[in-house]
Amino acid sequence: MSVSANPAYDPDRPVGYWQLLKQNPRFRTLWIAKLISTAGDWFNSVAVLGLVLQLTNSGLGASFVLIASTVPMFFLIPIAGPVVDRFDRRKLMIFANLFSAVVALSFILVKTQDMVWLVYVANILLIVSASFFNPASSASIPNIVTRGELFSANALGGASWGIMLMVGAALGGIVSTLFGRDLAFVINALSFLAAAGLIVLIEVPSPQMNHKQMTPVKDFIEGVRYLREYLPSLALVGIELGWGFGVGVVVLYSVMGTQVFHAGDAGIGILYAGRGLGVLIGPFVVTAVIGNDIRRLRNAVWLSFLLAGIGYLIVAYAGWSNALWLAFFALVLAHFGGGIAWTVGSALLQITTPDRLRGRVMSVNGGIGTLGSGISTLAFGFALQAGSSPMTLAVIGAVIFAAYGVFWGLITARGPFHIAESTIKIELMSKEGRAE
Repeated sequence: MSVSANPAYDPDRPVGYWQLLKQNPRFRTLWIAKLISTAGDWFNSVAVLGLVLQLTNSGLGASFVLIASTVPMFFLIPIAGPVVDRFDRRKLMIFANLFSAVVALSFILVKTQDMVWLVYVANILLIVSASFFNPASSASIPNIVTRGELFSANALGGASWGIMLMVGAALGGIVSTLFGRDLAFVINALSFLAAAGLIVLIEVPSPQMNHKQMTPVKDFIEGVRYLREYLPSLALVGIELGWGFGVGVVVLYSVMGTQVFHAGDAGIGILYAGRGLGVLIGPFVVTAVIGNDIRRLRNAVWLSFLLAGIGYLIVAYAGWSNALWLAFFALVLAHFGGGIAWTVGSALLQITTPDRLRGRVMSVNGGIGTLGSGISTLAFGFALQAGSSPMTLAVIGAVIFAAYGVFWGLITARGPFHIAESTIKIELMSKEGRAE
């Protein structure tokens, strides 16, 4: 008997992670698909960063890899969001994975410095694909889970990214070191094929809209107008932007892993694994300890930025002390905060955004974050190229995280950007009125 047929079943009652995975096969399948694909991504990322550093011996070259893997998403916002809201989201996710599988194999061709340009092109193509897959996936979650399942679904989504960053990055570094980078690139391609095959098996409802009447600019403006009219949602989008401003500091991982800790690709993988473990833990804590209380969720966001600041201060100390494993645990702490911030922002945006606009809002959310990340990554990359110490730059990253957290906490505590139970309920009532 399905849960919906159970007379005692309450769709608004919060459920735990295992209960969600047990009772909701559509979400379970989509989650597993993303888990597999994300593992391949991190196999690929560690190998690519190691390859570029080997061929260019440049921290700036590594930063260009990260920029190529993020910034294009910002420029695709006006197209990706409207497409996600106009077309079948399930088919979009399948096509995006198939396209990515082909692109992922192109990294095998890069053997000399003259071919490094292909790394950047391939990364751009992969992020183009992700620019459609990510908002399609995020916008689909409220359509395949109940209100009571939503926070657990987002926590598992963040946890899957963290699990595969931790496991995929660590294993990717080991596989790349022991068996060569080409195997890591092949594993990434196979992960995209596996994810596409799983998504084929499930039904994902999409808004009933006529894609023949799609006008990307007009559709995009409609989504931006929604954010302008409902400023608490704009503040939630600001979480991604603020995190992006600080997260360019991750470009330091490749330099610290190879040139500070002298651990090669395995060192890069260990540092990324610390980041992943933190992201994994954060979502579970926010749902288990904080629950659905809006005030506590808002406070958790700005406090998570402060934790990131403390974590990167410790990373700097670890670099000066040549303590790789201390850096690992410091990154766990720093990105524990990131997992919390991502889970809270995503869940509240999904709750308050109408389905017909959700693809556009989630696309803006992701794209704005990549813009901040791109600016930050480029700045840290140029600083490395100019000879700045990675440890000094880690301190700067810590200050950025902490300062933004204080700023966000202040503007959302009161005024037009205030995020509280009353503002969330007002938007929900407004949304229901528009639907009628």
